[in-house]
Amino acid sequence: MELTNAYLDSNLISLYVQPIVLVLMYTQVLRFRNIYLLIGVRGQTNQMTKRLLVLVTMYSLVFCLGLIVPYLFTGFPLFRNGSPILGTAIILLHVGVLLFLAWLLVGAYNSKHPYFLLFIVLILEVTYHYYFEKQILIKYSPLYDPLYRAVHHIYGGY
Repeated sequence: MELTNAYLDSNLISLYVQPIVLVLMYTQVLRFRNIYLLIGVRGQTNQMTKRLLVLVTMYSLVFCLGLIVPYLFTGFPLFRNGSPILGTAIILLHVGVLLFLAWLLVGAYNSKHPYFLLFIVLILEVTYHYYFEKQILIKYSPLYDPLYRAVHHIYGGY
């Protein structure tokens, strides 16, 4: 099993673990929403927003490193079925989308409807995984195409 299969093609990470991490980040942002008026009176709203952006960026990077670094010590090849450059670019794009979605969650600090923002972020995350990431993975390697797997009698998901 290669890194792109374990990290990107796996529905476990994109559909279960990553939304849970986004919800945990969201709860951290909402905890600071309780003191929004106290911060606003002191004129520190922009400072607080910057700190929240740094906080969710750190959470996102720790999450991504926590998934990728242990895989490096398993001995499996990182990019066996496709170009390492394209595989790395796809993983970096995935991390970039996670960061973007986490930064969108910081908008709940100033939002009138913060729960609607969480709903939008979760819908964007699932849409990206199913519609964009799956198409990019097919360009990385035809083994990710279900039709290719069916024609060549490759069963079991990979």
